[in-house]
Amino acid sequence: MSDLYIADHRRPVTRWLPDSACVTWCSGLDVEQVAHCFGAEPESATPMTLLDAEMEHYDEAWQTVLVGSLDGWTLAIEPNGGEARSTGVLTALSTAGRAFGLYWNGPVHTEFNYAAQGCFIAAVPRSPVTEWPAAIQGVVAPHIAGLPFPTTPDDQWLNSAFALATRLSDTHMTVRWLHTEHSRFVISTEICTLADISPADVTPR
Repeated sequence: MSDLYIADHRRPVTRWLPDSACVTWCSGLDVEQVAHCFGAEPESATPMTLLDAEMEHYDEAWQTVLVGSLDGWTLAIEPNGGEARSTGVLTALSTAGRAFGLYWNGPVHTEFNYAAQGCFIAAVPRSPVTEWPAAIQGVVAPHIAGLPFPTTPDDQWLNSAFALATRLSDTHMTVRWLHTEHSRFVISTEICTLADISPADVTPR
């Protein structure tokens, strides 16, 4: 099985990931805590690969999230979903550190969202770095060298944003990780807020 890194801006992310998805990197929370922030049903946890979760989504029309650990962080992948775009969900995911998500739906609709310590920092739509909010430019400045963010209607912006998220988290998603079973949760209609997470629920890392 290949152990090729996904986050190489010279190769298309959608070669390995769905054409429409939301990937969220989260520090300081474990798999179950992350699922809780999505409002997922704990008893729905089922071992699946990303491909399994994708096929289930299209067969059953369920809204799900695949959650797994990677290099000290917790990753959440929503096949054809986008709950982590919500400021309430993303800020909840950041209560113990940082959380940032990359959403795409086709080659044009792409956005990057960032939160830290329970505060939403910025939403960044496909645009040149010079047009990004000042609050996020300061965060990404040390990590953005060599990454192009053009507004051309192709996957380059998405590929670079994925590489940026990898640099920010110092994680290394591989094809092997995607082919490994993680925990798939069914997302419920109730989305967790900051008030739903008590200090006892959060284990700092």
